Amino acid sequence: MHHICYVSVGSNMGNKILNCQTAFQHIGHLANIQDVSSFYHTEPWGYIDESYYINVVLKLRTFITPHKLLHEFKKIEKLMGRLYAKSNSEYEARIIDLDILFFDNFIIDDDNLCIPHPRLYFRNFVLKPLAEIAPDLICPLKNKSILKILEESKDNCIVKLYTH
Repeated sequence: MHHICYVSVGSNMGNKILNCQTAFQHIGHLANIQDVSSFYHTEPWGYIDESYYINVVLKLRTFITPHKLLHEFKKIEKLMGRLYAKSNSEYEARIIDLDILFFDNFIIDDDNLCIPHPRLYFRNFVLKPLAEIAPDLICPLKNKSILKILEESKDNCIVKLYTH
């Protein structure tokens, strides 16, 4: 059985666009990429950093289970050189960040994985690109469309369409 999922891809180190495109290539071995939002130039969320992010959202079609997809995403991040925080801060600069936002209408909340992603409701850097490709997607937890969730968001971080 195939599944539809939405994934956030972000980078704020090195060649950010190339990092995202490299991640797309790796993801393409795991799933069929159905749609890709525009790239967005975004302010760091949850911490201070001089280097802004590039963020994008993908719509995927896959036969992989959510936990297996998470495992594969962690392998891609490691392969691409992502280092994980050794400090107490949860947020820091990263070469690549892959987050599963939605996976069909699944609701998963265990020690390893939360779907829908628990912080997507507070992050316009996720909501804007997601609303671009799936404005009418209904969140199974909130029972609201992504566009409605974006309209209600209180996030005021800078999220601008990336232009070369």
